[in-house]
Amino acid sequence: MITPISSVQIRLSPGGWGVDAETSAKVDAHWAMLTAKNPHLWNGRVLGTVAPGLPGGLRVEDGVLHGTAREGSFAEFLAWRDWGFPDIGLRNLFGSALVLSGDGALIYGLMGRHTANAGRIYPPGGSLEPADVTADGLVNVVGSIERELHEETGLDADDATVEGMIAVFDGPRISIGRMFRFDAPAAALAEAIRAHNAGVERPEFDEVVVLRSAATLDERSPPYARMAAAHVLSG
Repeated sequence: MITPISSVQIRLSPGGWGVDAETSAKVDAHWAMLTAKNPHLWNGRVLGTVAPGLPGGLRVEDGVLHGTAREGSFAEFLAWRDWGFPDIGLRNLFGSALVLSGDGALIYGLMGRHTANAGRIYPPGGSLEPADVTADGLVNVVGSIERELHEETGLDADDATVEGMIAVFDGPRISIGRMFRFDAPAAALAEAIRAHNAGVERPEFDEVVVLRSAATLDERSPPYARMAAAHVLSG
């Protein structure tokens, strides 16, 4: 399901993800297995949001997405993901930059081999972090999206026209997609991103993917990425 939204009001709540000692031990073992294969992984802190229907859970009212976030570890998140997102009362809410070119294409990326999502194709974006929380306790989702856009592509949100925002509900995942329209054609944007990545030691993207139809996406793209592409490219 895709819902147009005007803004996001998510507040950080004290407390973690409620992982018990037995599960924590399993998380540690899972993390050890992952880092043995990919030593570039880093166990930072990430935010999960309370599931709809629970107190403080996600809901849309008058175009505003409201909710509550809790802080956990990246290791907990990867275990949760790799175990098929069992119900823990949370959702994986994150931002996505939907980059549109002047000639009507959508820009995605093929995730780098050193990342936790190697080989996957989706838009620039990333997990919400404690650094995204403002002094008043609100999670700056738009700021996170703009930061990830610049870090992963070198593109600046100030150089684009914002054409709206959507919440893409994909089971345990909820992507907040902010649409940025750049004047440059897709070929020029792709070359600019490749030039940016050439100067980064470990870029997030191994390659730029230019989309003119969502039908060209395959299983390397998670459902939310395919849903967002179909929505944006259909006009």
